[in-house]
Order: sequence, then C-alpha cells, then structure tokens
Amino acid sequence: MKETKNETVFEDISSSSPKKVDLSAQKYADGAFKNIDKIVKAISFMVALGILLVFVAVAAVLVMFDTIFLILSIGLVILGVIIALITLFLIYGMGHILTQNKEILKRL
Repeated sequence: MKETKNETVFEDISSSSPKKVDLSAQKYADGAFKNIDKIVKAISFMVALGILLVFVAVAAVLVMFDTIFLILSIGLVILGVIIALITLFLIYGMGHILTQNKEILKRL
C-alpha cells in the first residue's frame, strides 16, 4: 500500500506480472462487452414481446371460458400493450445510452 497526496493506492503484490493480468482482462472485456448495446436493445424487444404474449394468452383463456369476459380480455390486452411498451422504452433506452457512451468514448 502506497500513500500519496491524500490517496491510498493498493498494489497487487501476489502477482509477479501485473501487466499480463491487466492485458488479459482488457482483452476479455473488449470481446465480451463489444456489442453490449446491441444485445441490450435486442433483449428489450424480446422482453416486451414476451410480456405482450403472456397478456394475450391470459386474455384468450378468459374468452375461452366465457364470452362474458370479452371486455375484461380487451382491457387486459390494452394493459399488456401499455406495460410492454413501458418496459421496451426503459430497456431500449439503457441500450441507447450505452451506444451514446461508446460513441463519446471513441471521440475522446
């Protein structure tokens, strides 16, 4: 542990070559997270579609029981669309933030 001007820096003394560890970790991070923004955006569509399918399936089951539930089923589908869109926008927005962050880092 080294202490400089109001900072405490910890060194890895158990490793004989810290540069190799840093390079291999950097290579892994570059490969694993290279397209994380696109992956998050794709996941947002899959999650929204899954939510919508669940609500439509529940609405279909209600209509199969009795046609009295038709209005409730329509309301359930509308609620499912709203929840799916909110989820889509939130997760897709995170992916878009990652894309913008990557562009900012490239320009710097």
